[in-house]
Amino acid sequence: MGLVGVPSATRVPCDKIPAPAENFSIVPDSKRPEQQVSCLSPNIRVVPRSRVSLTLLAPLVFFAASVAQVVIVMAAVNPLANPGANRQLPAFADSTGPCAVVQGGFRCPSPCYPHGVLGYDGSRACTEVLLAAIDQAQAAEHLPAFTLPSDYFALSATRQMFVLVNLERISRGVPPLVGLSPYLSAAATTAARKAVDPPFQVTYGPIQVWLPPGGGDYAFGGAWAGDSVDAASAIFSWFYDDGWGGKGSTPNFACANPTASGCWGHRDELLGKWAGTTCTECIAGAGYSSPTAANWEESYDFLIVRPAAFPTPLVFTSDGGVVPYLPAGWEKVAADPS
Repeated sequence: MGLVGVPSATRVPCDKIPAPAENFSIVPDSKRPEQQVSCLSPNIRVVPRSRVSLTLLAPLVFFAASVAQVVIVMAAVNPLANPGANRQLPAFADSTGPCAVVQGGFRCPSPCYPHGVLGYDGSRACTEVLLAAIDQAQAAEHLPAFTLPSDYFALSATRQMFVLVNLERISRGVPPLVGLSPYLSAAATTAARKAVDPPFQVTYGPIQVWLPPGGGDYAFGGAWAGDSVDAASAIFSWFYDDGWGGKGSTPNFACANPTASGCWGHRDELLGKWAGTTCTECIAGAGYSSPTAANWEESYDFLIVRPAAFPTPLVFTSDGGVVPYLPAGWEKVAADPS
């Protein structure tokens, strides 16, 4: 992290910056074009930072149901129809705004960085900034606003990702992911520590990835985000800022030009381009790490697989861990944007 005008090679902790003579704004280093790198796989670099430990796997729960119970069917919706243009991350989810010097530190208008420290912020105030932006993006696609489960802010970043990805899927008529697999999450967490895409493997522990009997593509998808302020910020970038945004303004590394095949690749994969947009037994893995490799402060990975055999051990499920915490009638709202 650094101040505007500080050379990119100089990484100055925000709490060590000398008091300025006037109001100032702190911006993420990831906004500096010279710091971006290119990758062959669909990677995305987004914005802000954190200080949160790795998510630990909960005890295994063997999920015996054959499919997720919540399936919202919507008419006339192509789940893989992408927006015509990127939407920008909200300004206060991207920088501190003009900060004032106060006794003992700074006071900044951004609810995500109220004290001028660019770090992870899973607070309600910060999340509401992102959620408002997601709801606006949903409305632009004639889709409903999100309803969060009542325990959302008690969930880990990885489980919050699971909730939000499922809300994105459900709003487009795609069946929700059944649950988080400890085997997929282990792979996603390792990838998050390395700040890389979740790796494709034919098997993850005992889980074999489904392959069509006649041949074709393995039912797999995944995404990575770096330096997002919280889970909602990572989701926003994957779903609404994943296309071509112009030279030097496109966070998706795989979207190198307006017609590149990697444009909107993260969004498409999380909605089931390869795993299937009608898959009712698809499962997920999620990983979060801070700090991480290559000077990323935060790293988020999400992995989707259709298992060749089902049921499979899961540690957190849509039916058991999310639906009971949603208000009565939420599924009708999710299916009707009006």
